[in-house]
Amino acid sequence: MATEYLDKAGATLLVQKTKAELAKKVDAVGGKVLSTNDYTTAEKNKLAGIASGAQVNTITTVKVNGTALTPDASKAVDVTTPTKTSQLTNDSGYQTASQVSSAISTAVGKITQISYSKVSSLPATGATGVIYLVAHKHGTQDIYDEYIWMEDSRTFEKIGTTDIDLSGYVKTTDLTAITTDELNAMWSAA
Repeated sequence: MATEYLDKAGATLLVQKTKAELAKKVDAVGGKVLSTNDYTTAEKNKLAGIASGAQVNTITTVKVNGTALTPDASKAVDVTTPTKTSQLTNDSGYQTASQVSSAISTAVGKITQISYSKVSSLPATGATGVIYLVAHKHGTQDIYDEYIWMEDSRTFEKIGTTDIDLSGYVKTTDLTAITTDELNAMWSAA
């Protein structure tokens, strides 16, 4: 991923463009909010003719689950909206807080101790509570990839590595800040 930054030449250009755009601005006229009257008298009269609190009634048909309802004379519609999750049907099988807590307790409760096992490769099956350490040569920060056995899926899950590749990052020693004197010079240049 390429990282973009604003260098001194870019900051100078940005200041020049900003100053050019600011030169195009319209100055405020005393006693007026706008310097031109784009709001027409016809629009003002139309707005003045609308009663206070008036609302546009655009509802022509109300449907419940695709079936059109015949609104009463006052066009009132009474829709009950659930306000608690207990009023909804759980058709997606979402878990409650107590169900999640119970599942975590059950999973963690099976582990009575944690041990480590250095292996050259992962065995066909593993044991609960064992972190399997497999040696690797793809990084310099650590020498093992860590795996745990997932009994329910009967598979290994990689749980960690501390390999970090910082080769594409800029070092702070490679950065030079633009000084306030340089910024002031950019703003004062014509």
